Parts: sequence; C-alpha cells; structure tokens
Amino acid sequence: MAAGPTEPQINRLLAGYWGTHQFTLTGGAAIDYIYDHKLNQNTFSLDFEPILLYRPTDWMAFEGTFEASYDPGSGASFDAPVATAQIFLNDYVEAVLGIFDQPFGDFYETQGPFWVNRFITAPLPYGAAALVPPTDIGMQLRGAYQWGQLGQDADYTVWVANGPSYDSSLPEPVIGQELNGSTNIQTNTNGRAYGGRFRVYPFPLDSNLGRLELGASTYNGKWQNGLWLNAWGVDFAYLRNNLQTRGAWISAYRQMPAGSGPDNRQGWYFQVGYFLNGLHLPGLGQFDQYLAKLEPLVRYSGVNQRAVVTDEIATNPSFGFSGSPSIFAPHAREVALGLDYWIAPSIVWQTELDLELPRAGGTTYTFNGASTPTVGSVGATPNDQAILTQFAIGF
Repeated sequence: MAAGPTEPQINRLLAGYWGTHQFTLTGGAAIDYIYDHKLNQNTFSLDFEPILLYRPTDWMAFEGTFEASYDPGSGASFDAPVATAQIFLNDYVEAVLGIFDQPFGDFYETQGPFWVNRFITAPLPYGAAALVPPTDIGMQLRGAYQWGQLGQDADYTVWVANGPSYDSSLPEPVIGQELNGSTNIQTNTNGRAYGGRFRVYPFPLDSNLGRLELGASTYNGKWQNGLWLNAWGVDFAYLRNNLQTRGAWISAYRQMPAGSGPDNRQGWYFQVGYFLNGLHLPGLGQFDQYLAKLEPLVRYSGVNQRAVVTDEIATNPSFGFSGSPSIFAPHAREVALGLDYWIAPSIVWQTELDLELPRAGGTTYTFNGASTPTVGSVGATPNDQAILTQFAIGF
C-alpha cells in the first residue's frame, strides 16, 4: 500500500473512469387528503418535485427544482421555485446565483420541502399570507467557520435580490395586501432588496447537550417608488436525542403611500416533536415496533396585521394548505396537532389536525372591480377545524 498510487493519482484515475460530470436526480412526491369543517370541503391533491443536481467541476454546481402539482380547486400547475448556480470560491465562501429559497430564518431553506417538514402545512407566518417573499432572484455569498471546539460553528449568508412585489391585480396599494406568489421574480426597477442571516451553534458535539442553532435575519427591500419593506427575525432549532423543537419570531414594516398609514405585521411559531423509538411499554409485544415509528407533534403559530383584502382570500384546499378562511383573519391563531409514522427515514405518513383560533377582528378592504376600496371591519372569524393526511416520499 505504501508503494501504491497517491490520492491525486487515484482522483485522476477515478475521473477518467467515471467522468468529471456528475448528475444526480433527487426530490420527492406526495399525495394529500384535506377536509375542512367550516367549508365542508374534502379533496385529494398531488405534488411531484424532482430536483436536478449537476456538478461539472469541483468548484461549480447547478441545482434546479421543478414542481408539478394538481389541486381540484386550481387544476394542474407547474413551477420552478429554485434554479441556481453555486460557485465555491474557496473553503469558506460560496456564491449562489439565480432563483433561490429566501434565506430569511431557516424555514424556507431547510423545512420547506414536504418530505422534510414535520407538518403538512407551513406555520402561519410562512403560509398563505407570508411576511417576507418565499423566493427571490439575485445573488448570495455564504460561508461558515469553526470558532471553537468541534461542533461550535457559525455561518453567514448575505444577498442582494430583486426585492418584494405585491399583488398587482389590485387597483391601488392597501394595508394587508399579499406578497406575490411563491416565485418572486418580477422585474424590479425601483430598487433592490438586501438581506443577511447569521447563525451560531454554541454546543460542542461531545458535550451531550444536543444541537442548538440560534439565528438572526434581516430583509430590506424597495417595493414601489422608493417605499421600503423592512423585516427582521430571530429563530432557533434544538435537537437532542428524540426531542426536536424549533421556532421563530418575525416583524415586518411596509412603507405605504401618503395617507395610507403604516402596514405593520408580526408573526411567530413554536413547535415540538418527540420520536417514540425510545419508549418501550411492557405488554405490547410485536406492536412495540410500530409504536417506535411514531412522532407526535404540536405547533402554535400566529399572525398580527391591521387589515386583510377580501378580494385576495382563496379558500380552495390545495397541497400544504387546509383552505380554512380563518387563517386570513387580521389576527389569526392556529394550533396544529401532528402524528407522523416513519415507514423509513425518507418515507412518512403524516396526519395533522388544524384548529384555527383567530383572536380578534380588524379592517377589511374590498374592491369588487372598483378603483378604490370599500373599507369595512370584521370581528373574530368563527373557529374552524381542518384535518389533513399525507403520504410523502423523498428520493
């Protein structure tokens, strides 16, 4: 072995045998069943998301995500929410260019895929009425470094992108207006968005304290004629043995045209789950192996905002969305109870019960084809319940 080929020689031999171009197909597929009590709706939906990974050289890689879904309320749809080129400048800095998941907090990047998210739906601040754009097009610089013992790390991401845009079907901007859909790639000639995220992992791996991630993010972008959307947030994730928890707090402020007043919004969520593979109850016999595959979960999330636009409320159940009208209330609250059955590490059957508990009312804006809105008010939306079940596989 001492007289054998060196590591660079082995690399050249393998490159000559396999080739220097590496192509990988990954992703996931899932089918949902959704029932909403208040709307008396029940339906199935389907989603298929292949991810193409292509690495032509050691210092460059490409990623493309394609989404094909079918929801009875909206029919078939196709999208490309992620398409990036990743350039590894050195061991500590990477450049990312293209359409990317918003690196604000860690939900969009790490919990967004349905075969990774412990719940079927997204927390309220990231769902139907998101506080920051879920995706954007631009450029990132990212890196990480070890500042202490093994496991004591920190990472950073800074980016510049096209910035936020809001529902263009409305005749004029109003408070409570929704951000554009999942792929925010509209041309922006009014300015740019800038952001940064910093995360730290304080516990060494050999401390037996688990894995703790603490993060802080900021997002600042112009959306119209120099008007700003300024948002900041903090988040955490903690894993120890069979316990996993995570949560976030987001605050967003949108400047409005003169006379409209400020558009302030806040959102948060907290969730906890526990794998039962460490729980062994006497007398169960062969059923103990099924109990070990269960993960019960609970999540509480909420959103505060001054107003909603009734023209934007869509209650058709769709993939990852219960369709409940209660989540469009100005002060929405949701308790989600989940039970995941892990058939394999990447195959899961999930069941979720959503209890929509909006706390208070607020202002409504209704256009109905008019050029100026009718301003009204709404009380607390009646409580609603929805149940979802999903079979998902990652490949």
